[in-house]
Amino acid sequence: MKPSVLLVPIAFLSTTLAWNRNPPPTHAEDPLLPAKNRRYDYKQSLKKPFMYNGAMPFWEHIGNAFVALDFIRLAPSVPGLRGAVWRSAPNEYKEWEAEFSFKAHGQNYVGGKGLAFWYTQERAIEGPVFGNGDKWKGLGVFMDTSDPANQRLNSIIYAIINDGTKSYQEDQESSRLGGCLRDYKNSPVPVVIRVSYISRTLRVAVDTMNKGSKLMTCFERNDIDLPAGYHFGFSAESASTGTPDDHDLFSFEVYEVNPPLKTQKHLRPHEEEMIRKGEEVKVDESDKLVFEEVKKIVEEQQQKIQEEIDGPNILSAAQLAATVSDTQFRIVESLNTIHKKLESLGAPIQPHESTSRSLEEINKQISSMTGSLHAMENVVKGLVDHIIQQGRKNAPEITKVLKEELKSLNAKMEDIDHRQSYQHQLTQTRLVNSSSWFSYVAFLILLQLAAMVAYNWYKRRLELNEKKFI
Repeated sequence: MKPSVLLVPIAFLSTTLAWNRNPPPTHAEDPLLPAKNRRYDYKQSLKKPFMYNGAMPFWEHIGNAFVALDFIRLAPSVPGLRGAVWRSAPNEYKEWEAEFSFKAHGQNYVGGKGLAFWYTQERAIEGPVFGNGDKWKGLGVFMDTSDPANQRLNSIIYAIINDGTKSYQEDQESSRLGGCLRDYKNSPVPVVIRVSYISRTLRVAVDTMNKGSKLMTCFERNDIDLPAGYHFGFSAESASTGTPDDHDLFSFEVYEVNPPLKTQKHLRPHEEEMIRKGEEVKVDESDKLVFEEVKKIVEEQQQKIQEEIDGPNILSAAQLAATVSDTQFRIVESLNTIHKKLESLGAPIQPHESTSRSLEEINKQISSMTGSLHAMENVVKGLVDHIIQQGRKNAPEITKVLKEELKSLNAKMEDIDHRQSYQHQLTQTRLVNSSSWFSYVAFLILLQLAAMVAYNWYKRRLELNEKKFI
């Protein structure tokens, strides 16, 4: 057999297999993504729990609608009942997206009537069109489960735009923008529908099985005019005969598409009220300079004390007390300036009596610290004089005296630590109950630095004196 004869059936088989392959998915079969630039609006949306203090925030329900915590039953499975929910204020966005989830479930595959999503000029009007009034002005998206001809062509989704003059029964076929068949009756999970109005294009997408993760386009129409200022709403009606359905709404979310850029900053609490009174709430440059001055005072004193600790000169108790007193005076003066600035801005200010009492307590602590430092200086001076008078011959006695004096000084240092701990607790209590907290913090820092300087000075003095006997 010639090789060319064998090639004919092989080529035919390859062609047949190629034709029988499933075609690659097209772009139309891909899940429809939401708009890229959109912003959620919670005031127009419906989220669980729907009731708050016995009412629906920004919404109202009419007719036979029943509002539970986790769902809204627009129309129960009782023949001829109807109900609706409507937002109280109109929509202010020119371009928007709305996503909602619902269920239509009953005992038979054929239901009756159904539920509708509305974007209309009028609102909360009961009527024969899925529980809403006829001859509406705006958009209606209908989820219809009726099948009057018993052809099982039910569970239809379609949209109609009405100018307010047409009747639903007379012109429903000619006024339809588009629609699709979707088997959402008695679905195991809520059906999700997204209605988009962007660049004068209306698009409706549906997901019956995946909770909104795989929305597919139902229909799309261009050159549609839906102005801002219309109201969002939902209504439903049960069939008057047969086996009616329960029509439940589970969520409704509204997004503004292509929102304008923000040109105004967020205001602080009560700032708008203050601006209306003619008092602009802000910290000017002079206020910033006062705060910077306080910070600079503390940093300078910290650096100065550190240099004096590390340097060859040793601060006396009187000099240290004078430095602490001068720093305290400068900080109090600066804080008084801040106090007046805050009072001019309307901040709550500590009473004058309480402020005077707090300053008096600070002065008492300064005086107590100064007395302790003077006592320490006198003890150390007496110790040094005693060592010089005794000389090297009485080294054991000097050691004994030195130990006794050191024990006495340790007791005094413990007393200072105790006072410092007490002052720290007192300061923490005042920080909670007083608006003038900065002065206490600054004083506590300076008190700790003063104790550290005194201890280092005393330790260095002892080391220098011990070296004389080595």
